[in-house]
Amino acid sequence: MNEQPAGWYPDPFAAVPGATRYWDGERWTSNAQAPAPEPQPAQREHDGHGAGGARGFGAASPPAGHPEAQPWQRAAAQGWDQGADAQGQPPLASWGRRVGAYLLDCIPMIVLTMVLLQLLGVVDAMNAALASGDAAAIDEVNAMLSTLSPVGLAISAANLAFSAIYNIGFHVSRGATPGKMLVGIRVRRIDEDRNPELRGAGLRWLVQFGPNLLNSVPAIGFLSGVFSIADHLWPLWDPRNQAFHDKAGRTVVVRSR
Repeated sequence: MNEQPAGWYPDPFAAVPGATRYWDGERWTSNAQAPAPEPQPAQREHDGHGAGGARGFGAASPPAGHPEAQPWQRAAAQGWDQGADAQGQPPLASWGRRVGAYLLDCIPMIVLTMVLLQLLGVVDAMNAALASGDAAAIDEVNAMLSTLSPVGLAISAANLAFSAIYNIGFHVSRGATPGKMLVGIRVRRIDEDRNPELRGAGLRWLVQFGPNLLNSVPAIGFLSGVFSIADHLWPLWDPRNQAFHDKAGRTVVVRSR
């Protein structure tokens, strides 16, 4: 558990070194300060930062919360994951881990679909049609599975609701779905190391899974499929390994171990 006392510390989210952000004892706040102007050489020497100053070779290191602390000290004081980079940021999750987590998270959806097919009588109808060899009966079962049929709509609605509760719920409460936990990655806000809030997690889910609602629409369904493929491939070349749904929810995916 992070027990770092409240105070101003080097900003782990700043693009420019030297900026500070207020830690309230539990999380990073939105209060940030720009880096102080670089002192002139004469001032640095006067303050003892020159070659012969008190902070010369062999001098004691400053405390972790000090603006001049080494990056590894900042990372340790802020409680970041092991493997943090030079700025104390946890490493971004690789594309392979993200794909692995996605495939693992598909398993509950597949199980739900199979249960619904059994409850709605589709499995029994298909077995009977195949046993009889009646082509008309097989066609009737296939019609039951079409997206716009009552059975197809019920399955699609159930899968959509389950996907929303599963993804949004786990990301808000735990920062990771079970699949992400298994592969060692998590979702965090882009501006601070916290789980995404409900709005961000909702937008993230909508961009990732919303296009699936259009798959059965002619022409538009093809475009939604292309969008989904591009969304999941985008982290391969994005500088922050973000997919479109990450950008929409203002999140990044990082390693948790």
